[in-house]
Amino acid sequence: MFIAFEGQDADASEAASSLVKDLIESWGLNDSEILDTDGFYEFRFSEPEIVRDETGRATIAWPGIEVHRGQRLSTPVTIIQGHEPGLKWREFLSLILSQISSDDSVVLLGGLHAEVPHTRPLPVVANTENTALAADLNIDVNGYAGPIGILGLLGVACHRRGLQTINLWVGVPDYLTDSPSPKAELALASAVEKHTGLEIDIPILEEESRAWELGADELVALNPHLVELLKGLEELNDSTELPEASGDAIAAEFERYLRKRGRDK
Repeated sequence: MFIAFEGQDADASEAASSLVKDLIESWGLNDSEILDTDGFYEFRFSEPEIVRDETGRATIAWPGIEVHRGQRLSTPVTIIQGHEPGLKWREFLSLILSQISSDDSVVLLGGLHAEVPHTRPLPVVANTENTALAADLNIDVNGYAGPIGILGLLGVACHRRGLQTINLWVGVPDYLTDSPSPKAELALASAVEKHTGLEIDIPILEEESRAWELGADELVALNPHLVELLKGLEELNDSTELPEASGDAIAAEFERYLRKRGRDK
């Protein structure tokens, strides 16, 4: 089971939400339902959208949660995706947990704006509450304590139910906050393949990732401040050859972000 939410707290540059939407299409997950999520959203922050068909006819898309089921080869797969809730988190948590069976393994997907250069591979933090699973997958045990978002709550709740659950968060350059990032989605997809063994075949992601990086190069080149910022980030990134170093940096960035978020509230 894969879970991702659109919203400020869990989906930097739309990396996680874009990935699950592409997986739904790529894997042909056709058994779908829309959960009853009325009451979980404050529409000033999770705004409804006008959607138009090819004739220009308008319909309203309300924020909500969709569940998509199917199979990837012989493996049953479920994807839960939609908008991050703004209200009644306890009830929302119970609703999501009701969709998860005792046999499911859960992958929670997120994106975080961080101090990373767009010109280097984007790092992905992988951790879990389960010490045995951490050893099996060679990932970190989650030791964070402090304010948390809905994905963090789900991670703890799933673990307390005895479910094998991992968190995958990709770091996205914080100086490109307004840009959806295919490169971040690609990094997250690679992490999913590595830690679940499920093959992801979305060929266009490679091309879109290269185009995004070229566009980011042009944007940075127009701003002397960004040129200097990028140079410093590249030097910091290249100062160590240890892959875990970038992951540790993103993990620390994530903890700082969550604690700041708690203070701001």
